[in-house]
Amino acid sequence: MIKHIVFFRLLPGLREAGSADLLEEVSYQLGLLPAIIPGILNYEIHLNIAADPKAADLVLVSEFSDMDALKAYQVHPAHLAFVEWNRNKCPKMAVADYEC
Repeated sequence: MIKHIVFFRLLPGLREAGSADLLEEVSYQLGLLPAIIPGILNYEIHLNIAADPKAADLVLVSEFSDMDALKAYQVHPAHLAFVEWNRNKCPKMAVADYEC
């Protein structure tokens, strides 16, 4: 099994005004993907509660049966559309994939 963790952070300037609403929208859009993309075993989206200004704002923790399933997810048109939609909002700041 492969665990895929992505940390997202609001772009500067978006953190101050309406960040809670924007993070909810990003979470909602991310949450649509498991119903569209096959191969996702587990998919959790969480908002950060730490006050650290260097921390991520949102984290995605997902699981796939193997690297092929993860790669299929990454190139799926729905995932690519989310990445493009999210590019100027709350893009990924870090990612980690590991076997478990």
